[in-house]
Amino acid sequence: MGNNIINIILIILIITIFLGYFIIMDMTFKDKIDTNLKLAETYAKEEKWNKVLEVTYELKDIWKKHKHLLMFNFAEAEFTGFENHLNYIIGGAEAKQLDITLSNILTAQEQWTNAKKLVPEP
Repeated sequence: MGNNIINIILIILIITIFLGYFIIMDMTFKDKIDTNLKLAETYAKEEKWNKVLEVTYELKDIWKKHKHLLMFNFAEAEFTGFENHLNYIIGGAEAKQLDITLSNILTAQEQWTNAKKLVPEP
């Protein structure tokens, strides 16, 4: 009976940690990253390159301030990949290349959506 109680306590603890993690993530990021990536996509399609840069630099600031929270549930490859895509978006916007900018925005959106899942896909 003692082992069953310990198992139940451990399961409750694990569930609480996961719930706490996702609640903190939601409170910290809300929809800032999603919204900024969608804004960057809209601005890129309209070829407003200065706006794309402005939004992407804001994204990088948000990312730098809170990326430590993501390290719990975000694999290193995806973590680094997301940072790289932000840099590619900036480079594409500076070069005014729509294809590079849009492809990296869409990939960053997919990675961010995957990062918010309970069990991210590989």
